[in-house]
Amino acid sequence: MNLRSVLVAVSLSMGVSLSSYAYDQSPTVELDGLQWVTTTNGEDISWPEAIEYCEALELKGLSDWRLPSMDELLSLHDPEAPEGIRSPFRLETCCAWSGESLEDREAEDGDETGGPNHRYHWGFMYDGGLEYYAVHIFDDGQALCVRDLD
Repeated sequence: MNLRSVLVAVSLSMGVSLSSYAYDQSPTVELDGLQWVTTTNGEDISWPEAIEYCEALELKGLSDWRLPSMDELLSLHDPEAPEGIRSPFRLETCCAWSGESLEDREAEDGDETGGPNHRYHWGFMYDGGLEYYAVHIFDDGQALCVRDLD
């Protein structure tokens, strides 16, 4: 079962339309040529689920959402904010996935993964201000979706 199927099943069990609850009600903000969803999917998920979540997102009539790059995630970091992320963004946990793997962005400490780099993906821990990479199958981040403004 994919993430969208789970969201549909949960929303139906609650008697709520997925499009009117999860998608159309999420606020967005425009920053530096990007449109961001200010809330995440709501819980830690695996990297493939985060990709799927953003790709399936239909919000305010738009469907070209994606996971942000590491530089885009870093632009939201505010070490003075209580949770490390600038307002009006909200995370339910510490971390958000990026769309980049170790193939796209090498680790400064070298390849210490012991496996193929395409299976390790970057994320950012806002409450600690740390970049990290994790195996794509672990629930190590949330989906914070973004799109390029046209």
